[in-house]
Amino acid sequence: MRKEFLPKFLLILVNLLDNFFLKICPVLYMGLTRAQSSHDRFIFGSDIIKKFKKNDSISVLDVGCGAGNFYAYLKSFFLNSKYVGIDFNINHILSSKFSKKNFTLYNQDIRKTWFYGEFDFVLSSEVIEHIIDDNFFFQNLVKSTKKGGYIILTTPHYDSYINFANKFGWSKKASIVEDGGHVKLGYSDKEIEIFAKKFNLNLIDIFFITECDDFRAKNINKFNAGLNCYMFNALYFMRLVRYKRYMPISKVDNKLKYYCVGAVFQKNNSVQRP
Repeated sequence: MRKEFLPKFLLILVNLLDNFFLKICPVLYMGLTRAQSSHDRFIFGSDIIKKFKKNDSISVLDVGCGAGNFYAYLKSFFLNSKYVGIDFNINHILSSKFSKKNFTLYNQDIRKTWFYGEFDFVLSSEVIEHIIDDNFFFQNLVKSTKKGGYIILTTPHYDSYINFANKFGWSKKASIVEDGGHVKLGYSDKEIEIFAKKFNLNLIDIFFITECDDFRAKNINKFNAGLNCYMFNALYFMRLVRYKRYMPISKVDNKLKYYCVGAVFQKNNSVQRP
């Protein structure tokens, strides 16, 4: 059941429990109560940061951060991390559950020029497909990354989307305006490689995220909200349903089984402008 349909006293109780469990077991709680597909992406992002961090005092910029839920994963592994999130939707920011001295959210139109300093890691998950001028957007990601730092990008996988759209009658018409919908249905791994070349970045690896069979793909919206979400997440946690969270491209036998494509870029000492 969605929170807006709960009686006021139950809503207060749910929010209190939400805050409590986010403090004591944030990653487990997020994995049981939020969309499993976003949980997969956040596990991917935090694993990449763990792998490439130089120390525990890292800085992370989350572009298109929503309510800043990635911070729950970050603070579980890096107590001294600095998290900055930016998002165009003020309601997402106001709904955030976190209030820490090393946690800051800014309301920002990410289609325009923005700069909040340089960071060790710049994360942008399921955002670039909403931006018409994706090169300008990506340039802002690069500008915000320290030399030697990393950009972690995820977006829907175009070929997978078209594959499932053909099977289940999903719309294959992208939005022609930036109204919150997808202006691109997704990106291919080849387009990811083009970003690396255009901006003189070292493409560390490409990953495929959120394994799907036809059943999961057909029902993914049901599994991302309401009681179906909680039931699916519990079955996932108990390993009664098994799907790979993410895999490097070298180990993927069928790209069409994965809902998203992800990439890790490292910024070189000199960066070309498109």
